Amino acid sequence: MKNPFRRKKPSAAAPITGQAPAELNNSDPAPVAEEAVTVTAESVPEDSPVTAPDDGFDEWCRSQVRGGVERRERNDIYEAYTVYGADAEGRLVCRYYHHYPEHEKAYGLSYERVLSFGDFNRRLLAELDRGDMRLGDYNACIDKAERIAWTDHSGADGTIAYDGFSTDEEAALRAFCDAMDNLKDMSYLHSDGVLSCECESIVGGEKLIIRFRKALRHDALGTQAAGVKQESIGGYDIDNMWIMGVYNRLRDRCSAVEVTRLSSEWSIERESLYLMRAEGFNSQGGIDTVSSDAVSTGGPRGVEGGLLVAVGEADSFRRFGFYSLDFSKK
Repeated sequence: MKNPFRRKKPSAAAPITGQAPAELNNSDPAPVAEEAVTVTAESVPEDSPVTAPDDGFDEWCRSQVRGGVERRERNDIYEAYTVYGADAEGRLVCRYYHHYPEHEKAYGLSYERVLSFGDFNRRLLAELDRGDMRLGDYNACIDKAERIAWTDHSGADGTIAYDGFSTDEEAALRAFCDAMDNLKDMSYLHSDGVLSCECESIVGGEKLIIRFRKALRHDALGTQAAGVKQESIGGYDIDNMWIMGVYNRLRDRCSAVEVTRLSSEWSIERESLYLMRAEGFNSQGGIDTVSSDAVSTGGPRGVEGGLLVAVGEADSFRRFGFYSLDFSKK
C-alpha cells in the first residue's frame, strides 16, 4: 500500500510556491534592492562616496560623510552625505546620498530637491553649523548660486565674502578676552571663521562661551528661526552678571553695540543666548589691553568691519547654531 502522507517532489515544470532564504539559495538572482542602486558596488572605491551619473548635474560642493556603518538591521545605522549644485536646467539642487551596511561600498541617491536661493543658502548654513562644510567651500558654492539666482547679482548686498579673521584680528580678539578681569582660564579654538573662547567666571565657576565672527554675505541673522524667540534689548537688561561684564567691556571698545537675546521656545529651561553686533571694534579702547611693545610694532589693534559676538552659558550654547541660528545641533 502506498504511503498517503508522503510528499511528492515538484516536477521541473511545476511552479514553486515558496523559496529558500537568499543566503541559503545560491541559485537565486541578486536581491532587487542591490540592483536598484544607481551606482554598482564594483564601480565604487572602498570607503569613498560615489560620483553621480552624467545626467547634467553640476556638483559644486559636498558635505562631510556623517554616521557610521555597522552590520545591524536595515535603516538602523548608515552613512550619508549631501551634494549641492545645479541640474541641467540651471536650477539649484540638493542631493542626499545614503549607504546602508548591506550595500557594502555603494551609496544610493536617497532624494533630490530643487530649492529656492533662500532654502539653498539655509541648508549650506546648517552644514557650517554642524561642521560638515568649510567656510571656503560655502563661499565658493554661494557665489555660483548667486550667478544662477541673479544673473546681474542684484540680490547680493555687496558684502565681501568672509573667509575668517586675519592673524592680527585674531590676536586682537584674544587680547580682548585675556584682559577681562571677571573671567579666567581662557581656552581658544579658531575654525572656519569662528573664534571660540571658553572660560570660567572668577566666582562660582560658571562656564561661559564667547564666539566671534563677521557677517556672511547672505546671513540668516535677520530671519525668524523656528523655536527661537528674538528680543532686541538694552545692555543692562542682560540677566547674567558675567555676560553683562563682557558687554560692558565690548561697549568700551566699539563705536556701537546692539544686543539681541535669543531664547529657546522648545526647551523647558528656556535657554538663552546673547548676540551682540559691534562696529568699530578696537582691542585697546579706553584701557590699554595690549602691551606697549605690541602697539609700537603695529600689533593687534582691532577688527575691520562689523563684528558678531555670541555669549552664553556652556550648557545652553549648543542649542543655537552660530551661522544659521537654528536648531541644527539639537
